[in-house]
Parts: sequence; C-alpha cells; structure tokens
Amino acid sequence: MHPQISINTLCLPAASLGEHAEAVARLGARAFSPVVAAVIENGVPETARLVRDSGLEVATITHLSFGFATPEATAEARHRLLRSIDIAAQIGAQSVIMTTGGRGDLSWGEAAEAFAAAMAPCAEVARKTGIKIGIEGTSHLYADVSIAHRLLDTAKLARMAGISVMLDTFACWFDSDIEVAIAEAGPLIGLVQVSDYVCGDRGLPCRAVPGDGASRLDRMIPAIAATGFTGYYDLEVIGPRLAAEGVEAGLRRAAEFVGALLERKD
Repeated sequence: MHPQISINTLCLPAASLGEHAEAVARLGARAFSPVVAAVIENGVPETARLVRDSGLEVATITHLSFGFATPEATAEARHRLLRSIDIAAQIGAQSVIMTTGGRGDLSWGEAAEAFAAAMAPCAEVARKTGIKIGIEGTSHLYADVSIAHRLLDTAKLARMAGISVMLDTFACWFDSDIEVAIAEAGPLIGLVQVSDYVCGDRGLPCRAVPGDGASRLDRMIPAIAATGFTGYYDLEVIGPRLAAEGVEAGLRRAAEFVGALLERKD
C-alpha cells in the first residue's frame, strides 16, 4: 500500500481500538485515524502503547465539532479541543481534525471572525505542541456543525484562524473553482480525506470507493500532490456501498486506486 495512505476507523465495523489497529495493519496501511472518543474509551496511555506496539502512525484524530456561536459554547469548545490536542500529543498523532461548529444567528462574515477569535488560544497551544489542528469542509446539510462548505471558504477560515485545512474530497469535488481552490489551500493542507460519490445517491452516508463515482479524483489528487502536499490521504469511505462490497475488499481497492494516482508522473 502506498505509504501516504491512512485509514479512518469510521470506515471499519464497530470494534475495539485494538481490533481496528489490527485491521489497518492487516490491510497494509502504515497509519490510521481514530475518533477521539474511542481513544478516551480505550485509555490514553493504553492507546499510546497500542500505537507504539503496532508500528502504526496516527494520521489524525477526529475531534468532531468545535463551537463558537455563544461565549458559553466557545468556553466549552476550547476546553474540549485543548483536551484533544493533549491526547494527540500523548499518542503521537500528527493532527486533530474537526468541523467549525454552527453559526447560530450570525452572518457568515461575523461567524468567520468569531470562529477565528475563538480558535486563537487553541491554535497557539497546537503550534507549541507541534500538533496540526484543522477544519474540514462539509455538505451544507451539516450547517448545524459547520460554516465551511466550499474549499475556498474553508481555506479562508483556516488562514484567518492560523490553522490547517483538512481537505475532504467528498465535500468539495463539485466546487466550480476547485482547481483554483486546491492551489489556494495547498500550503495549508494538513490531511486529505478521500472518498467518491455516485450520482443519484441521496441518503447520507453515501460515500463510495474512490474511482467508482463522479468526483474526478484522477484530476483532484494529482492537483493536490502538485501543491507540494506530502502528508496522508486518509480513506474515509462510509455507507452502504462499502458494506455491501465488504469493508476490507473495498478499502484495498480504494488504496490501489489512490496509490496509483500518487505514483503518476504526468
């Protein structure tokens, strides 16, 4: 498996963190991406030992949503994120991925400024700790937990807040200015999440194995690589298509497709 490919544990059937690590190792990936709640449930020191003993790296830990719409939400969000940054450092994770949180009654511009201000103390701690924290774009259907949808907007927010872009191909492949957006986001990218979309799928989650859908990953991934990004491409394929094929078979196919794109020389 290509050394830049990691596997998000959200792809895998419900199991212990140890079983997830075993599945990732069996697939041949060198890194995995657990949810922070699973790390806490497993125990942070125990997870650090698991990572060390497995020989795997932790590409990122999924923090889920931040929050900034009210002072109370901001205080609670900072507390949770600082804990996740500390956990990431303890287990050797390279980054923390999250959504921004919803904007409440704020306009988008007001929300962007509020998010950047709310994030500032956490961004400073992350820089000192050596952990990248970054925001991923989402579908507008997740407006309750995100103000970042288009990739250009995600990059703008990340730059304002002094943090990274976690580029999710599922959320931005249809952007009209995707080529410009990738170039703009390039210096900020901390992780790339990869999945595909088959036109006609309506019920979430409806992610497909890369190469099976309409996302034109054959253009996007080389464009991302051309920005100089050398980090992990995290497979995040969730939904009934992967389950029907068989999780490990589908993820192997996904890794082969993405790996071949990363090996392209044109």
